[in-house]
Amino acid sequence: MIAAAAAIAVCFAAVPYNAYAQDLTYHETEIEASSELKESMKERKGTAKIGIKGKTDQEGLQQIIGRVIGEATEHTGEPDEGDYILFQYASYKGQARTEIAGVSPVVEIEYDLSYYDDAEQEAEVDTKVTEILKELDLENKTDYEKVSAIRDYICDNVEYETDSGRNDIARTAYGALIEGRALCQGYSVSLYRLLLEAGIDNRIIFGEGIAPDGTTGSHTWNIVELYGKYYYMDITWDDAARGRDYFLVPAGSGFEDEHKAGDQYKEESFTERYPMADEVFDTKIEGLLSSLEGIASSITDSMKQLFKGK
Repeated sequence: MIAAAAAIAVCFAAVPYNAYAQDLTYHETEIEASSELKESMKERKGTAKIGIKGKTDQEGLQQIIGRVIGEATEHTGEPDEGDYILFQYASYKGQARTEIAGVSPVVEIEYDLSYYDDAEQEAEVDTKVTEILKELDLENKTDYEKVSAIRDYICDNVEYETDSGRNDIARTAYGALIEGRALCQGYSVSLYRLLLEAGIDNRIIFGEGIAPDGTTGSHTWNIVELYGKYYYMDITWDDAARGRDYFLVPAGSGFEDEHKAGDQYKEESFTERYPMADEVFDTKIEGLLSSLEGIASSITDSMKQLFKGK
């Protein structure tokens, strides 16, 4: 099954003086500004007003609007940030202007944001995630076992959404984990959130899926990290087929023939940061890998204590 993921609508505008807000905090850097915007998006606020010290021309204003929201949705490894925000907000419009605050030039940006869910629904998801992790009891499981348990939970408790009237909420973890029905986007953000809560790094990939009959459509799936290498996972298709053909698949195994990732995931900066495994994960050596990681961690801790004592 292939589900369309809504495109993010963007509107840039440089606007004349018309004070956005009183007592704005003017950040020294765009990174600081993006952190404020990220917190607003995590709280599902519809409007965010951001200030940055400095000045620029109209073209620069347009670029700043995009850079700040881009940084706000960057992958951090925190379960409710990064791709979790990126794939659960629907659109934004950004306006920016330059002004003088006191005697210094500043940039003021106003974002109008829309989401597929709201803050109240996110609070329900937070509670549900805690319940799921307690139920799965992952503490003494290996990383492979954690991934497997989370995958099974989602596939056992979520059905693919066929009602187009529910498309928006079906793109979210709320649709998947609370209401039990989701599109591929809802499957992917749920897996992203739960895996990160369990300490397993992963990313959501957006692109095209190609069905057996040649039909194509927008689609999302995940790449999941095990011991330094990443594997493909498409739990939407696994759930539809009631199988595991798309569970922890290495590169070069045919997955790419049915899944065409967007260009941003083919850039060197991304592929170097997320190296794909080229062989099927061997569960027999996981114990050894885990032990080696434990030894390395113990040595690191010992060295820290040694240097701390000097």
